[in-house]
Amino acid sequence: MFNFLGRDFFTALSEKDEAQFQIQLIKYLAGFALGIPVFVFKSYYQSKLALEWRQWMTERLLSDYLAGRAFYQLQQSGEVDNPDQRIASDVATFTDTATSLSLTLLNAAIDLVSFSGILFAIYPPLFAALLAYSLGGTAASVYLGKGKDEATARACVYAPPAPQPSGPVRGPAEAGLPSYGLVRVRENAESIAFYGGDAEERELLKQRLQAAVANYLGLLTASRNLDFFTSFYRYLIQLLPAAVVAPLFFQGKIDFGVINQSQSAFNHILNDVSLVIYQIEALAGFSAVVDRLGEFTEAIGARKEAAERLAAAGAAADAVRALPATATAAEAPGAAAATASAVVGGDGASDADAAAEAEAAALPGIQLRFLSEEAQQEASASGAPALRVEGLTVMTPRGGAALMRNLDLEVPSGSSLLVMGPSGAGKTSLLRAVAGLWSEGAGRIEVGATRGSVMFLPQRPYMVLGSLRDQALYPRRHSQDDASSGSGSGEAAPEAAPASASSSAASLSEQATQQQPAYELPSDEEVAAVLQRVQLGHLLRRYGSSGGAAPSHSGNGNGSGAPPSASPAPSAPSASPASSPSCALDAVVDWSSVLSLGEQQRLGWARLLLARPTPRLALLDEATSGLDADTEAALYKVLRDSGITYVSVGHRASLRDYHSALLQLRPDGEGGVVAEVRQLERAAAAVQA
Repeated sequence: MFNFLGRDFFTALSEKDEAQFQIQLIKYLAGFALGIPVFVFKSYYQSKLALEWRQWMTERLLSDYLAGRAFYQLQQSGEVDNPDQRIASDVATFTDTATSLSLTLLNAAIDLVSFSGILFAIYPPLFAALLAYSLGGTAASVYLGKGKDEATARACVYAPPAPQPSGPVRGPAEAGLPSYGLVRVRENAESIAFYGGDAEERELLKQRLQAAVANYLGLLTASRNLDFFTSFYRYLIQLLPAAVVAPLFFQGKIDFGVINQSQSAFNHILNDVSLVIYQIEALAGFSAVVDRLGEFTEAIGARKEAAERLAAAGAAADAVRALPATATAAEAPGAAAATASAVVGGDGASDADAAAEAEAAALPGIQLRFLSEEAQQEASASGAPALRVEGLTVMTPRGGAALMRNLDLEVPSGSSLLVMGPSGAGKTSLLRAVAGLWSEGAGRIEVGATRGSVMFLPQRPYMVLGSLRDQALYPRRHSQDDASSGSGSGEAAPEAAPASASSSAASLSEQATQQQPAYELPSDEEVAAVLQRVQLGHLLRRYGSSGGAAPSHSGNGNGSGAPPSASPAPSAPSASPASSPSCALDAVVDWSSVLSLGEQQRLGWARLLLARPTPRLALLDEATSGLDADTEAALYKVLRDSGITYVSVGHRASLRDYHSALLQLRPDGEGGVVAEVRQLERAAAAVQA
């Protein structure tokens, strides 16, 4: 439309036809009135489409990243750097660029069809010149843009990531980030100051800065070389149409407005067939982002597929174990049929040793088994052990050294076990295997509880971003909200896994993501009482005044008629005469900065006592290392009175007083570890008392 309006407008202007000029001016303005809303809404809906696509894709990647502990496995393997940047930044770049390029391609196709007829009708040689010009320019830009693609990919890797927790550098790309080094200096400022490492950190940051500058310098050089060609290409098209059509105007064969029309049609078609040239920078960045997101999704997908294979193998092994002595291969259900036929003899007799060997072959690595909700209730009633370990060999991830071999262990329900030994003996590694974090090795671990009834207390608890209430109820608060309200798609919660369900540590995604039955969260009064019991009542007084600096946090987490807590909470004095628990629990500060290590550890104990459902097994990794002896004794007394079975790792000799058995790990002199289990009479008597 504007192409023909422009032709008639400039023809009237060149012929000095004032009346026709006024008419064409009105038509031009009317065209603007109709066209502007179309352009505005096109841009609006394009951005809205990209935003909704980004939301969907981010939620999908977050679900996959946080399912089955894929985030932990990726962090341990180090094969994918900066997953936070890939989810937060690369997804936005991908959706915006993909939407823009798709619509640009659609517009180009429509333009090409519309204006090709106009240009061909004006002067066929001009159309031929356009095709030759655009095809030659596209080929040249693709050739010159190869270096730009490579430089952009490197620059994308070195782009500043979002702030992330301190930790070991996982690869050369991540190590080269100047911003990553600055984040580590900020998070470890006190340690660096104590060491006097100012000069060392400065040199390390300079090296990382130089690497990043070298990458961006390569990008600038490639952009400069490409700009020489693209600038010449863009400026030449301003003259080419007029130069080709001008002889017709001089001969009086066309009006002056036709020159403007041909110029407009030429530019439209040239833009359409020269997309590679004009979008070369966007395509270079888009290519790098696609590679990074593809690498990320492939890494997550590989872990998901491995988990599904191991889960299927576990089901087959369990089916073999459940076969009666007179079973035949034909009776083996589903996936277990092939395995059963190898185990059951020709006369129908089943050999237990052969079944065990078949199970071990089907499930490489450590076999970890949790109970369903129903099976846990039966186990609790029958007094089954809370933890049983058979022939456990633990190795470091990625096929490293063996930390322990052939460990047999049983922890009765309601008892406690202390794991001691020198540094590097594998104490924490044992807890990682029980928690399902490490699967390298061999053997079998049977946990007499559901996955959600096992709780781990690390030496330095994780402090979430949120209120004091969020800290105390982590990680149950929002998961219980989801369980109570149901999924957004309206799907029913999956049933609990059968009691015989078995999986390796790497195949916990299905069990870990199963929705637990909804439990009402502890009320604010219960939370305040438990904080008093773990000697954190001063936090209630500090943040309990209504004029506190901490802003309110949405939701109060109250639960009417909450189920019985892990231990009976005695009546505690109010935090302050002029304050309420809700006010203090709404406080939002940077808890990892304002709380000492000892306070953070006590908050971890509060999480254990407030957990719903009540944990049946607690794994404590030096959970009192930052506490004095009296506080340590008080916390273990609360835990012992609660009836929770617990396994502790520690170095202090005083910990023997709070446990009924001791697992002593010591090096064997040949790179392995010798494990010795013995009862602690003093602690056993204290437990009975």
